[in-house]
Amino acid sequence: MAAIATLARSHTLENTVYRLISYSFCLLVAGLVLFAFSPRESVNPNLGLLNLNRMQINDLITVNNRLVAVGERGIIAVSETNGHSWEIRHSDTETPVTLTDISRIDDNLLLAVGHDSVMLRSEDGGLNWEAVMRDSELGEPLLGTWSADGQRIFAYGSFGKFMVSNDAGATFTDIELPIFGEHLAAMAGNSADTRMLVGEMGLVLRSLDDGESWEKLDAFYDGSLFGAAHLQDDNWVAYGMRGHVFFTSDNGDNWSQIDIGSELPLYGHTLVNGGKQIMMVGTGGIFVSLTSDGELLESGNLEGLGTLTSAVVLPSGEVFVAGQRGLTQSTRNLVAAWNE
Repeated sequence: MAAIATLARSHTLENTVYRLISYSFCLLVAGLVLFAFSPRESVNPNLGLLNLNRMQINDLITVNNRLVAVGERGIIAVSETNGHSWEIRHSDTETPVTLTDISRIDDNLLLAVGHDSVMLRSEDGGLNWEAVMRDSELGEPLLGTWSADGQRIFAYGSFGKFMVSNDAGATFTDIELPIFGEHLAAMAGNSADTRMLVGEMGLVLRSLDDGESWEKLDAFYDGSLFGAAHLQDDNWVAYGMRGHVFFTSDNGDNWSQIDIGSELPLYGHTLVNGGKQIMMVGTGGIFVSLTSDGELLESGNLEGLGTLTSAVVLPSGEVFVAGQRGLTQSTRNLVAAWNE
């Protein structure tokens, strides 16, 4: 009888525990339902923290010791902690298109562009954004902006789209280029008036008068070029598909290929030591660093980060990269190629 009583008490205890678990689960579900349908007026989605483990980031810059990144779903995220934590400042709830590029025009003015010819403007270093341009019917992406002085701003993109503003981006005027609708992927310039535009099918355009007129340079490559940079003096670099990197020391009159020992595409870069060095990044976590004279310093792969689209150098000298796997990095101090 004692054994039966003990067994009965055990069953009663198990039933009580089971009922408590069931009630707790029901309360949890009810709470989640109430949360899902509760009003959100008091919640600003732009101020929430974002898990960026799987978010495609297409460009990254530094401004006023702040990191600002753009990518899919209209995301603009900022970090005040050198990339250790991030905060959303814009999302697809406001402009539901992929953003392709962000540019620092001056210490306060930033421009972000993307699909549907979207252009967003921030006048406080990336904290708040306003849409100033969009053409959802045509749907053509803008791929970048560039400015030398903060007043004259160029914007460029797919199918030869090219515009210029002479009032710090308040208004833009379409400009005809001597091309046949090729996509324009990147623009660079020096402290004088020389400008370079690169794009698909080996397109390289040069201007010697701050973009007033453009000439198409003789083709030296038949694949797509995704990036260009002015280094020092008359030295420039252009890079793109299949690991192709080209260097010129005469402002683009003559170009030679640099063998980087890889056929992986390169998509982004950062300049170091005032243009004395450049680091390019791309598919498979590849990185390549050159001197301003076109000498190969180092190349390798950053494991576990997927395709990289952009890189910046932090005040500490660390390199921070972004791309296919967002803005999270398991290791820091990734590249040690910055000796002068």
